[in-house]
Amino acid sequence: MSRLDDTAFQRGMWPEGLVAALATLAVAWPLTELLREDDWLLPGVLLVALVAVTGAVLRTVDAPPSLVSVGQLLVGLGGLAGTYLRDTLWRGVVPTSETLEEVGELLRQAGTVLQTYAAPAPTTQGVSFLVVAVLTLTAVSVDSMGVTGRAPASAGIPLAAGFLVSVSNSGAAMEPWYFAAIAGLWLVMLAQQGRRVTDAWPSDQRRESRGGDDVTSGSPRHRGLAQVLGSLALVASVVGAAALPHLPPTFLGDGLARNPEARTTDGGGGQVSFTETMDPSQDLRSQSRTPVLSYRTDAVNLQPLRVTATERWDDGRWVAPRRGTGNLQPPNAPLPGPEEIADGVPLQPQRLQVTGNRLPPPHLATPSPLESVSLTGGASYRFDPTDSTLVLQSASPSYEATYLVVPGGAELPPGVGEVPADPGAFDEEVLEVDPVSADAVAALADQVVGGEDNTLAAAVAIQNHFRRAPYRYSLELAPSAQADASDPIGGFLATQQGYCVQYATAMVMMARSEGIPARMAVGFLPGNVQPDGTRQVVAADAHTWPELWIDGMGWTRFEPTPGIRSNQPPAYARNPVENDQGAQTTTVTQTVTPSAEPTPTAPPADPSLLDRLRELLPLLAQVLGAVLVLALIMLVVPLVGRRYREEGVRRAGSAEEQVEGQWTLLVRSLQDLGVDEPPERSPRDMRRHYTSETILNRQGEDAMGRITTTLERSRYAPAATVRETDASRMGEDVRSVVDQVRHASPWNMRANAALLPRSGLDGLRAWAGGLFRRR
Repeated sequence: MSRLDDTAFQRGMWPEGLVAALATLAVAWPLTELLREDDWLLPGVLLVALVAVTGAVLRTVDAPPSLVSVGQLLVGLGGLAGTYLRDTLWRGVVPTSETLEEVGELLRQAGTVLQTYAAPAPTTQGVSFLVVAVLTLTAVSVDSMGVTGRAPASAGIPLAAGFLVSVSNSGAAMEPWYFAAIAGLWLVMLAQQGRRVTDAWPSDQRRESRGGDDVTSGSPRHRGLAQVLGSLALVASVVGAAALPHLPPTFLGDGLARNPEARTTDGGGGQVSFTETMDPSQDLRSQSRTPVLSYRTDAVNLQPLRVTATERWDDGRWVAPRRGTGNLQPPNAPLPGPEEIADGVPLQPQRLQVTGNRLPPPHLATPSPLESVSLTGGASYRFDPTDSTLVLQSASPSYEATYLVVPGGAELPPGVGEVPADPGAFDEEVLEVDPVSADAVAALADQVVGGEDNTLAAAVAIQNHFRRAPYRYSLELAPSAQADASDPIGGFLATQQGYCVQYATAMVMMARSEGIPARMAVGFLPGNVQPDGTRQVVAADAHTWPELWIDGMGWTRFEPTPGIRSNQPPAYARNPVENDQGAQTTTVTQTVTPSAEPTPTAPPADPSLLDRLRELLPLLAQVLGAVLVLALIMLVVPLVGRRYREEGVRRAGSAEEQVEGQWTLLVRSLQDLGVDEPPERSPRDMRRHYTSETILNRQGEDAMGRITTTLERSRYAPAATVRETDASRMGEDVRSVVDQVRHASPWNMRANAALLPRSGLDGLRAWAGGLFRRR
């Protein structure tokens, strides 16, 4: 490699850029445990690498520091847009208004997930976008501070910020290797900068005596001591992090990817907690008003929106269904008709138009039984006939569904429910009774059902038993029921206090005890009507209910839950009084029975993150405007400074003029770094001025000697003594001297020279003065 190539490589600081990129990726390492999928990993690594390479290339071509940072930022944002926002870009390049809207939607989605989900949180498109965006901006910050700005100590600030957010939200003790990785790489960055500084010290290749002692005496000793202390501090930090208890991480943001009460959906691609736990208790307690669904319907009697169902009861809790692809119908195949519903059962089609869907695939919320569904956004579905569930293959922001209901006041044909279920025709799980509470369940079922042989009548009797006093609705279980977690059903039957899961579970087990196949469905209540006529469903509308197999009707919904957090029983399961009330009350979705004790009114919901952002929007706009103005100044002043420093070189027509231009470049560049301009004396006097005012090693002093020698020949030797090659060599020496002085300067001086150089201000004054003189 030639000397010029070696100088360019050193100027590009490629090794330092590589370490800065690795440190940025080390910050994101803990996220692999906080997020379920690694969809963000590949784009994140590629964009961090792109930022590092862009910075190294721009430094290699000697671009101004501010231009390096701006270039990295533009390249990073361009890569981010190309990865996540490509469809919104005009001709695939220029951002549009749709781009900003899509960014807002992705951030809203990510904010909902990170505020409400326990680790590991689902990696939705919004979460992936947010993580990669933060990772890209962190890479730009770390590289700009630690490499371009030559201040790796300051680069520890963005590294520490990202690292603390990652590790403090896992809900468990921090693994020591996370800290070791980021701390080790940051120390390497400091060591790289320290080596550059010490290499620029004059004592590297010459001796300077002070009182008979060389100034270099003892420095290796101090360096070794510093290395030992640094290593011991690192080891102590790692051991301490592993041994000390992990404090609650609420100081960074309650719920950020670690909320143990994971209780709501994301803003467009997360998961609802009960789809995995089959227990919506945390969703029921949610104060979030972020809509899960927004829809319109022409239905008179509203139905709950079913998401999924399960028959698997294991160790005192419901388990999400196993959904093998072998049972699913082909994509977008027509939905099978309700073949199990007997002829003569009155059915009325109703239509539901969902205008805003924030449930993630594979979940879809619709009433049941479905007749047809139409998705948007190119989404597709597959139908699982084993539990009558639609399985989305991709996200659908809106959709329409047609479903069937038994209208209020209608009479069922004779014979419905007369034929008992054939156990051999069903999966054994839909008839299994919880072994711990089997005796208590059987005794109560015998008492409630008595000698009733009709399965529909038996189911209605069980339902009505739970909807009467002394049963009461409460999100808090009685202390005695909480104390015995091994028998949750028995505890509920004894205390007669619980929420929808306990009521639905008890009815399922009692039905199974009577030989009626039963399973539990989960979904949402119909939600609340809005001023524009739409209805909104929020996380607190989560609900569960039992589905029983009734001959002549198939899988049939019942509503045993009393109180304000339940729906009316379906028409076929109401007594005449309830039917009359249901026909008159067409817009009420939550009815309190006379026997039910109302639950206390929930406190007003706290403002959501979006509400707070809206309130802060004017202030944010002002701050953003100030930041943009500052960024413009930081971009313009360095560019003007570069042109002002190189003014003489650009205008030079002869070799002598090029030499004078290079000397002007040296003087103004060193002024930016706080070195005063030498008095107008001989070149040798000016050389002595610079060697006394700067810290140069032997190579730097030799370069300064060649610079002043060339200047002396140009000014005093006969004409044509200086050639263009001499001027070119002088330019290399000028860059070498400026680099050495920059490396030896304090970080604040380097930052000032990069962001607000004196040459830039002088150039602006010169430009303004020339403008006024022309006028």
